[in-house]
Amino acid sequence: MTSPDRERPRRLSAAALASSAADDDRVVEPTPWGLGITVTIACALFATFLLVGVYELIGGLVPWLGVAAVVVVTVGLGWTLWDLRDRPVWRWIVWGSLIGLLAGSGSAVALLALGR
Repeated sequence: MTSPDRERPRRLSAAALASSAADDDRVVEPTPWGLGITVTIACALFATFLLVGVYELIGGLVPWLGVAAVVVVTVGLGWTLWDLRDRPVWRWIVWGSLIGLLAGSGSAVALLALGR
């Protein structure tokens, strides 16, 4: 036997709808993919060129020390950026920078392997 409350559809009053709408203050906006990808690419290029520059500057004197400096910069920035990856605006900057840090670290190792 079922109770009469379960068979009857549930209706919300206007006051209940207004209070539930007031509880949800978040405004959902569309994701700006075009601008976001542009910012991500710019940050990735900047981070890559930054690490290659650090390697060229220090690796010109002692090559293995240049790679060590790149590793220190990569770990320091990567650790800091990882905490910001879920923020709405910062996510584009963070993911671009993280991609750039990986590319720059790989470039520094490749430059060391080439003897440059």
